[in-house]
Amino acid sequence: MPSRWTMSTRTDQGPRHHMADAAHHAGRLAWAVADGVGDDYEPALAADMAVMAAPYAAVTGGAARGIAAARATLKDYYRGAPPSQVGDCVMVTAAPMPERVGGGWDFAWVGDCRAYVLQRGGLRQVTEDHTEGEAMRGWKDPYWATIAHAYDHIVTRTVLGDETIASARIVGPVERVMLCSDGVSKVVPAPDIERILTADIHPRHATRALIAAARSHRSGTDNIAVTVIAPRTP
Repeated sequence: MPSRWTMSTRTDQGPRHHMADAAHHAGRLAWAVADGVGDDYEPALAADMAVMAAPYAAVTGGAARGIAAARATLKDYYRGAPPSQVGDCVMVTAAPMPERVGGGWDFAWVGDCRAYVLQRGGLRQVTEDHTEGEAMRGWKDPYWATIAHAYDHIVTRTVLGDETIASARIVGPVERVMLCSDGVSKVVPAPDIERILTADIHPRHATRALIAAARSHRSGTDNIAVTVIAPRTP
C-alpha cells in the first residue's frame, strides 16, 4: 500500500570535522533524526546506528519503542568498549497514528532534537529540550533564566543513557511535521520556521529553505539534519 505521506530529508555537515547528524525513515511509515554528542567519529557512528534502528521498531511499536530499539542497538554495539570509544546521541522519532482511531502523530525523544507540527495553520513545538538550560528556565528564577542559554548545549538525556524516554501524541489532522537537530532549532527563530512550513511549497523546498535559513546566521555552524513530512495530495 502506498504511503499517505510525502517527505523530504536533508543533511548538511557545515564546517564541522564530522557529520554527526543523521536521519532515516522506514518506508515513509516512521521517521527519526539523531544528533551525535560531540564532533568525532563515534558520535557520528552512534547517530547513524540509532536512526537505522529506530524507525523500523516505531512502525509496529510506536515512537518510544523506536528509541528503545536504538538504545538496545547502541548498548549491544558498545558492550565492553572502553569509555573513550563509546559514542552517544540524542534523537527524536515520529510515526503517524492509524486513521481508524482518529489519526494524529506519535512522537518520542531524548535530548534536544525537536519535533514541530503545523496544525490548523499554526506552528506547535511538540518536544521539550532535555538540556541544563531548559531545566534552569523551569526553576522560574530570573537569575538562572538569564544565563540559561549558556547551558543549552549540555544535554541531560541521551539514547545510550538510562533516562526516561519522553513521548507525546498530537491527535487529529496535521498539515506538516518537522523533525530536526539543534543545528536548525537553536538557530532559526520560530517565526521563520513557521513561515517556511506554512508556505505552499513541497517538503523538499521546505528542507532546503530551513538549511539556508540556518546557514544565514553567524552561529549556524553546527551539523544539520531536518525532515519535513506532509500529507500526500491526490
